[in-house]
Amino acid sequence: MSEEDIISLFYAKSHLESYEILLPLARKGNKVANYFIGNMLISPIDQTVESNVIKGIRFLKGSARAGYSPALEFLGNLYAYSEKVKDDIVRAHTLFYLASIIENRVDIGYHLIIEDEFEISEGEANKSKEAAKYCMEVGLENCAILAE
Repeated sequence: MSEEDIISLFYAKSHLESYEILLPLARKGNKVANYFIGNMLISPIDQTVESNVIKGIRFLKGSARAGYSPALEFLGNLYAYSEKVKDDIVRAHTLFYLASIIENRVDIGYHLIIEDEFEISEGEANKSKEAAKYCMEVGLENCAILAE
């Protein structure tokens, strides 16, 4: 199933129907299916899927370990802005910076908004960037911030 097919499915069916179709794909490692399963578990739009933040984060991390930048951005938003998880601005910054590296847009990424909005120190920002670069070196599947 292509990325476009999965996106269409997500918006065309109830979340429960989409969940049931995408779950086997997610379990096989499909990064887009993992992203949408995580999305549905954390922020169910139509209330047909029961919210489960911990399980949702697990699926999002699976997607992120496969290099899907929207999953990294979703996780970054959770740690920066959501009441569903404990705030961790430096973690959010690292996740956003990873997404910007993957998208080849480090000069315009969300990490810059985090730096300005939350006024993280230059030292914290540099430490976060080094952690992200290390994750890229060792592979996202071996990245500590994305471990289950």
